[in-house]
Amino acid sequence: MATSTTDLTPVLERLDALAAKVELLAERQRAHAELIEDMTPIAREVMTTAIGKLDAMDRAGYFDFAAEAAGLARRVVEGFSPDDVRQLGDSIVGMLETVRAVTRPDVLDAKPIGLFGAARAVRKDDDVQKGLAVLVEMLRRLGHRAEEEAAQPAALDKRARLAAMLGPRRARLLPAPAAPSITVTPVARAAAPARAPACATPAPASTADPDWTRAAGEQLAAAQGLTLTDAHWVVLEAARADFAATQVSPNIRRLTQIAGVTTKDLYVLFPKAPGRTIALVAGLPKPAGCL
Repeated sequence: MATSTTDLTPVLERLDALAAKVELLAERQRAHAELIEDMTPIAREVMTTAIGKLDAMDRAGYFDFAAEAAGLARRVVEGFSPDDVRQLGDSIVGMLETVRAVTRPDVLDAKPIGLFGAARAVRKDDDVQKGLAVLVEMLRRLGHRAEEEAAQPAALDKRARLAAMLGPRRARLLPAPAAPSITVTPVARAAAPARAPACATPAPASTADPDWTRAAGEQLAAAQGLTLTDAHWVVLEAARADFAATQVSPNIRRLTQIAGVTTKDLYVLFPKAPGRTIALVAGLPKPAGCL
């Protein structure tokens, strides 16, 4: 009777290879564990140092400064168009070039000309005359700005009164998400109310509705899905007074100045195209640039 034997050599070789791979994996796991053990105190020290530095920066006011800078950037974005910023950049370059020109050694070493020489230059030199005109205009605007700053407390009081009126009504004034009378226009800015395109720089418009009354304004507002409150009338009366003075329907930027409110407040009170809606309800022509 013949006896058959099975060659186990290939199986043993595979077991040896598998054992070698398991040993390699175990070695790598031990290396990873040692690395984590070595890095843990370093990471803890780095975190402690970082937290200390962040706390010191917070105490020094860096984060408050960054928040105010973000608010300033938001005001610039809301109050100025890209063309305005571009013109401002061109103006800054021009001012720097002027400073460089007047600080050249040959200019700084110029001989004094005296009072009569200055009068002669003003009379004969066109560039000097233009420079004086620019200086006078700058002083006039600085004076106007000083008057605005002096009148700021009154505007702040008006803003506080309007905020007090808006406070208890804010939740009620915001449009319901599924309200059929409000058309939501998508915008690129996140977490902001639905907005129509902002109004451009106002231009002279036609006359106001001569038959407008407060009752007519309430009817127009009702047609837009609005119920007028004292806060609404503060804005509407400011818009009518400004139109009577300028013969131009105020846009959103102008309304925030004359009514002492923020752009956000305007969108709370008049969620659907505030500039156009305010003009419509107030019996005024549509502001230039509003669709």
